[in-house]
Amino acid sequence: MERELKKGDSVKFNKEKEFIYIKPLGSGGTGDTHLFKDETTDMLFAFKKYSPKDLKYKEEYYKRFVDEIKILFKLSHKNIVRVYNYYLYPNLNLGYLQMEYIEGQSIDKFNPNNSTKNWNSIFIETISAFKYLEANNVLHRDIRPTNILIDKDENIKIIDFGFGKKLENFQENAKSVFLNWPVSELPNEVKFNKEYNHQTEVYFLGKLFQKLIRNYKDSFKFNHIIEKMINVDPNERYKSFNEVTKAISDGVLSEIDFTENEKQVYINFANGLIGHINNYIDNYNPINDLNYTLNELAQVIHDSALEEFIQNNTRLIRCFINGTYRYIPTNDIKVETIVGFYKLLNNLSLRKQKIVLDNIYTRLSKIKVEISYDDGDIPF
Repeated sequence: MERELKKGDSVKFNKEKEFIYIKPLGSGGTGDTHLFKDETTDMLFAFKKYSPKDLKYKEEYYKRFVDEIKILFKLSHKNIVRVYNYYLYPNLNLGYLQMEYIEGQSIDKFNPNNSTKNWNSIFIETISAFKYLEANNVLHRDIRPTNILIDKDENIKIIDFGFGKKLENFQENAKSVFLNWPVSELPNEVKFNKEYNHQTEVYFLGKLFQKLIRNYKDSFKFNHIIEKMINVDPNERYKSFNEVTKAISDGVLSEIDFTENEKQVYINFANGLIGHINNYIDNYNPINDLNYTLNELAQVIHDSALEEFIQNNTRLIRCFINGTYRYIPTNDIKVETIVGFYKLLNNLSLRKQKIVLDNIYTRLSKIKVEISYDDGDIPF
């Protein structure tokens, strides 16, 4: 018999889920991680078990494990590991964290010679992820290569927030510093004041990239930014990842000589495309294939050649996005807008084509994702 819910009622979801064990993924000071398969969805998940090696600090580490859960559940960014669920047993100081399985390698194993990306794009993606953390007042505090992965689709993924800290106030400093990635020199705020803040993370991420790009400095466009990131004096360093992002934009824009007409063609098209997608369902799945996009755009133009407006908005969206989404079906995107963008892409150099597509996908990645649920056999 269905009961009426009242505010404050405690509702238990006791439906069991079964996972098939695949293999171990790794072990750290506060937990082991294993790979499982969900029989219902056929999806792979990484399960992190809280299992400290030093039992003397079991309760303290358990609290840190719970803090990691609180941090991750509030984050949603394509370059940050996604958490799906958690299972806690506080009486035993035991818990599990169900996370996105990232099939890939640590950032120090990245080889641009075997990749469609280079260190410039890897750097920009990583800064974007840390800028998001900064905007949400979250310190990672464990910046090292094994915590920055590159997945099989060559996307950056920031993982392991076991040492993370949520700042209740943006100006608050984290007095305790946990660092597992050694550097030869600590920044002044750590060395003299035992303070660790977002500006400190700028320093440690800069030091990491200084080491990563040492054999690629000639092709790396942001050496001047790295130099400022790693200044031990905070007064001479970037104040935030937001400042680093602006410096990157200034550097990129200085090399781009798009005409005002080309910029306007891009803006008209991008506004039409992004304005007709309400949200993604379950995940954001970009195609990111220039030749595919050009061929599909040509077909969209062909199918609406005698019309003032394109007749199938989802066909246009499919030029860039896989997966499912909700969209606006109103036919108000002009064919001439698509034609102008198609001609623009075809006439640009390969470098400029990539810049245009990168900008399109940056805007597409900001559209929200909504998770769908099976509404059968639920408590209410």
